[in-house]
Amino acid sequence: MLNLSPRRVGAPHPSLKAGNGTTCWFSHAQGHVISRPCGGVGGWRCKRGGETNMSTIPKVRPSTLKGIKRTATRITGQNPDIPRHVALDLSAKQSGFEGYQHARKSLNAGFTIPLLHSVYLSAYWRETLTKPRTAGLEILEIRLPRPLADFLAKHQCHHAQNLQGFFVESLDHVEMRSTAESLERARELLTRAALSLQFMEAARLQPATTKIQRSAMDNAEQLPAADHISRWICADTGAWIMLDEPYGHVSKPEYQAKRHAWSSEHGFKLAMPVWKGLYNPGSAVPHLLVHNADLLNRVIVTVERFGANDAPAWDFQSANFSSQFVSPARAESGKKRKPRPGTTYGFSKNAVEYRRTEGWGSIWRPAQKMSIAGHNEMGWILKRLYATAMPLTARTPLSELQAELENWMDAEYRGEKPADFDTDAYYGGGDIPCYPNRIETLEAVDRLSSIMTGTYLDSKPLRDHLKKLDSARQHLAKS
Repeated sequence: MLNLSPRRVGAPHPSLKAGNGTTCWFSHAQGHVISRPCGGVGGWRCKRGGETNMSTIPKVRPSTLKGIKRTATRITGQNPDIPRHVALDLSAKQSGFEGYQHARKSLNAGFTIPLLHSVYLSAYWRETLTKPRTAGLEILEIRLPRPLADFLAKHQCHHAQNLQGFFVESLDHVEMRSTAESLERARELLTRAALSLQFMEAARLQPATTKIQRSAMDNAEQLPAADHISRWICADTGAWIMLDEPYGHVSKPEYQAKRHAWSSEHGFKLAMPVWKGLYNPGSAVPHLLVHNADLLNRVIVTVERFGANDAPAWDFQSANFSSQFVSPARAESGKKRKPRPGTTYGFSKNAVEYRRTEGWGSIWRPAQKMSIAGHNEMGWILKRLYATAMPLTARTPLSELQAELENWMDAEYRGEKPADFDTDAYYGGGDIPCYPNRIETLEAVDRLSSIMTGTYLDSKPLRDHLKKLDSARQHLAKS
């Protein structure tokens, strides 16, 4: 069995010294020097044509016995203390074999080393409970039989278990948006995300993303004691499979009997593979629930193969918090990465920034201040609209506007609270009357628009929320 565990990129090169306590590593594949400051959490930096963004270059995997021996010679040349037989094993493991003897037997028998594709995962972190405070960027490389773009589309990423907070940054790179609260947490999240990518690629499953796909599993979600469920679709047939990962109490006979009885009664097939799962590997107990027996058997074989292999030896690389990871695919595209959202300042006409979050960006409001009376009137109208029956397509944009207007009011009067300031202007209160008919409901929406345009100058945040009002009005008019 080939070991597809991640491997360290680069090898220390004794002739390359930065002269500042930095150990250099040389990528023989493309001749790039990647340096890491010694001690603590260092930053790897690709020195190429003046670039300062971080980059990782995958090393060539030997595909023949001669190649394995050449790599072993290079290892011993760079590390004279390593015995020849150990270097041969290390070289063979770079190609996915258990060791040199395993590689020799396999290659002499005609085995061809499969091409593996590098996939990179990255996450920022900041430790605020320690002194001095520390922060950084962690990168994890895994290698899979298929490239990332073959099994994960951009719109699917945040629907997958363990990838909800990630986005596809380039063809070979997914990055976490938020900043983790510690180095350990960042590595934990990257590890779980890597497990999900391995699962998706090997099992040929994609996360359910559409209402139709999710609704097909509505009944399955009623499985007794179900917890931490994730919904998956077979990429080949479109059949669905639900992964349920409750904690260990469900292994008790009474729970198992109840769950299997319910599954049989509703025409489902329930299985508990020998596998650690995705949600909380080793703590949660994964179960698979399906209609399609063939899909169930195929997925069981796939995930139990994971369990039969040794646990991956995750190899993380560290960079400075202020850096950005530039993957090989991003570098090859020639398109420069945009700054991380929420880390730069911008300008928007007639608007001011009132909140920013690293990884997510800035939130803006109109630069003008609405009177307390204006906020109170808008809040009362929105409360009445909330009490009025209407289609969800109209209620959703109105609810979003209601929440944002409260944020605007708090930001406009930050640091000052006039006597007539009402913290419950937009929410709270009882016995709120609804609008009795469609005409009065539409007039109320029009009044909201009139107050906003009469108070705020034209700006992007105003236009965005006027569009929501217009959308709500159109759906109300048709209802």
